[in-house]
Amino acid sequence: MMKSALLLLGESPSGRVASVQARRLARNRAVQLTGLTGIDLAFIEAPMPGTIGGAAYHAQMESGLKAEAEKTRQGLEEAFRRDCAADGIIPTVISFEGDPPEQIATASATNDLLITGHDITFRGLKSESNSETLTEILSSTSRPVLVCPDEARSEGAVLVAYDGSLPAMRALQLFVLCGGWENRPVTVVSVDAQLETAERLARDAANYLRLHGHEVDLQPIGSSEAPAEVIQAHVARREIEVMVMGAYGHRGLKEFFFGSTTQTLIGQPKASIFLYH
Repeated sequence: MMKSALLLLGESPSGRVASVQARRLARNRAVQLTGLTGIDLAFIEAPMPGTIGGAAYHAQMESGLKAEAEKTRQGLEEAFRRDCAADGIIPTVISFEGDPPEQIATASATNDLLITGHDITFRGLKSESNSETLTEILSSTSRPVLVCPDEARSEGAVLVAYDGSLPAMRALQLFVLCGGWENRPVTVVSVDAQLETAERLARDAANYLRLHGHEVDLQPIGSSEAPAEVIQAHVARREIEVMVMGAYGHRGLKEFFFGSTTQTLIGQPKASIFLYH
């Protein structure tokens, strides 16, 4: 059962949704909540190609980025503490200057779940489209990650996108063991070119969920279309609050990290996505 969660503080719409989700879990589940913010020094201090006047320009740009990142960090900490106080939550706040994946991996070691917006950045920027920071975090953290969308959804249904891969099995297990979404309707969606295979995979996931007391609806889909498109369409048609998935697709971990179904879904998520690799 989940006892602690690490929230990556961000000022974009998805960062604010992540904060709402984290505080909801903290209130409803008595989860110890830690907020983390910081400055990506490796990015800000990265060298530039040599040009006339380049050193002076780079120093000026670096100084500006650091100042903006520090201003953002302070503002996020203050807003987080204020929101937690309003919700009756006593949080912990951690701040860093350095490499975000390394710092986050260290901080997440004492937490059950990592919660973040899909466009998280610690670079003095409000957001980062197709977040390189998030991709690095997903490849390095040892904990499941809840990736949040730009718009909050009310408490609703859970969708499990299941392909029978080891990451999908692990994501499903950790989702069940973490708790936090009990008594929600769960739909298992499996997509495969062969309908019989999709049906078998959906049954496997449903049997595991039922062992843990979940009511489950099966949606096996026989299709040769890209799984991301099929899954996104399913999410759009229903009020899905959380989607659970691992490295969805036949290429497994390689697909997870490089332009995969998973990468497509986290780029512009329609619902919060519970991920584990």
